[in-house]
Amino acid sequence: MKKRVSALFCALMAFFCFARPAMAALPYLSASAGLGMLGDSGVGSVVSRSYDTGTLLIGAFGIDNGPVRLEAEAGYRKNGVTNSPASITMKSYMANGYLDLGLPFSPLKPFVLAGGGVATVDEHNSGLLSGDTVLAWQIGAGAAYSLAPAVTLDVQYRYFDASTPQLAGYRYSMGSHNILLGLRFGL
Repeated sequence: MKKRVSALFCALMAFFCFARPAMAALPYLSASAGLGMLGDSGVGSVVSRSYDTGTLLIGAFGIDNGPVRLEAEAGYRKNGVTNSPASITMKSYMANGYLDLGLPFSPLKPFVLAGGGVATVDEHNSGLLSGDTVLAWQIGAGAAYSLAPAVTLDVQYRYFDASTPQLAGYRYSMGSHNILLGLRFGL
């Protein structure tokens, strides 16, 4: 599965790196931090579990090719399990595509995004660790504001889903609503 995701990412990166002759592709680095609201998980029809609001950190390397951007992203999320000493952590590795929507005469630049990849989901419970690696996807939207010629501030919403990892013998749903604040630095 990891080989397929890597091959897909490499193919997408190669496709978007070939710029039109009139426009050069510009590399960038970005860093974002925010809050992750993991939705309640059900185990079959018997048990449901709730999660505390957690934190997330994301770093990415991308190519800006005008209205289209493509990036490789690594992320870390952590949420506590409500009324329990257990916590859930997720490490994600995603390939994202962005479409920047320029508005005339506006300092804000809205965008939409979609991405796919893998997530390693771990449950930490009283010193015991249970984990699984599953496919993941995300969609989102946001707006960017240029602070300087090569520095952009953005705020965004993302829905992230790691498809039903098996933790301690049970399969859980792992959908998360995320609010992020980030900086993008042109190279």
